[in-house]
Amino acid sequence: MGTTRGKRDSQIGVRREVMGCIPQSGGCERPFTEAFVEHLNQTGGYRYVHRACLDRIDSENPQPEALYVDSERNLQLVIERKSISWPIDYPYRHKKSHFVTERFCEELTGLPPDDLYELRLPMLIEGKEPELRVFALKAARQIRSHRSEVAAGSILKGIVDDRWPWVFGKVPDWEKEDDAPSKGLKFTFVGSSSVFDYINPTNLPPQLASALLDIYSRCVKKFASYPEARRVLALDPHADLRYRDKDWWQSAFSVLPPPAEINEIWLGVFDSVAEDLEGWVFERLR
Repeated sequence: MGTTRGKRDSQIGVRREVMGCIPQSGGCERPFTEAFVEHLNQTGGYRYVHRACLDRIDSENPQPEALYVDSERNLQLVIERKSISWPIDYPYRHKKSHFVTERFCEELTGLPPDDLYELRLPMLIEGKEPELRVFALKAARQIRSHRSEVAAGSILKGIVDDRWPWVFGKVPDWEKEDDAPSKGLKFTFVGSSSVFDYINPTNLPPQLASALLDIYSRCVKKFASYPEARRVLALDPHADLRYRDKDWWQSAFSVLPPPAEINEIWLGVFDSVAEDLEGWVFERLR
């Protein structure tokens, strides 16, 4: 199973093999920092090279992700990368959506392979994994028992345990995308109202403001040992924050200004850069 990303990450389908829609935590950040530093070198004429993954060398004390050095100019660069999401629990709930789709894929492997079918589920689904497993089992059982009706064009609807509604049917030819698979199982996540509502950057929800201040606090501690370095915070935004533009972020920073220990703030998003091509997109915010 892969993901087919819509404008707002609202679909999970069968096309992509890399799931970049969930913030990644832990592990080495060098794949990101290398791409970011390559961007700095190309656009700024620097010659930064990797010197150390600081947080891997010294795990006992707060450290930024990476240290880069431009020996010709006697410059140091330290980078701290942080994910930030709204809703705050988006990573947890979105991961549950992937869990549910995997269970449905297991249960619906016997579908006729000659057409494209769509299963609509609640966006940012809630529930514990054992509960969600039962949900998938019950809904899949109903779908399998009515597969001939669906193949003939019927739309099935149901709700499991008064919590999880679902809709299943064959995708009409006129709804199929030219560059998407024409056979298989497609997942679409929907909500009764948009999850991606406008957020006033000068009046952030308390949880979001707290998350941003926490990132600042962690950066202050991690950058403390590098007062002479160029200290960069790279934000990895998700869900409702993913496509906020520079003006939005600058308005947020005007109300919650970053501490002096943070020299620069950048956005780093893995996104479409050309037709059928994805790559890193960087933008300096401050």
